[in-house]
Amino acid sequence: MPVRLLDRFLPERQPAFPQTVIVDRMFEPKFQAYNLERAQSVFREKSAALEDGNFLRLLRTSRKLLLAIGNDDRYYREWLGLLVILASEEYQRWLAEVSPAEIKKWFRAQWYVSPDCLRDEFIIKRKEEFAPDVLTY
Repeated sequence: MPVRLLDRFLPERQPAFPQTVIVDRMFEPKFQAYNLERAQSVFREKSAALEDGNFLRLLRTSRKLLLAIGNDDRYYREWLGLLVILASEEYQRWLAEVSPAEIKKWFRAQWYVSPDCLRDEFIIKRKEEFAPDVLTY
């Protein structure tokens, strides 16, 4: 219920600083992915007529809150910038350290498919192509 109220009453904001521009851009592909999943009926429950809007409200509210605090408060804006930098660094660290065995493990766990037929050398050469699938599917 709180997310529904926040989504309804928080105003839309335009990003005004580098940190909020980056955050706003990060949400664009999230909304695109949501719309794709919605078109594929991922969020439908019980019947085709009932659609769950909770996740969309959570996305919109998160974006509105992050843009509001990032635009209005210098201290929180600094922390938002630090989050962006640390996330980028952690992604690069994970990418450098992840093994083919781990990639296969997470594919099986999250995708319910087995990439075991792929040779480790193939996976190592294409880690950057596999990483988004492992982290977002």
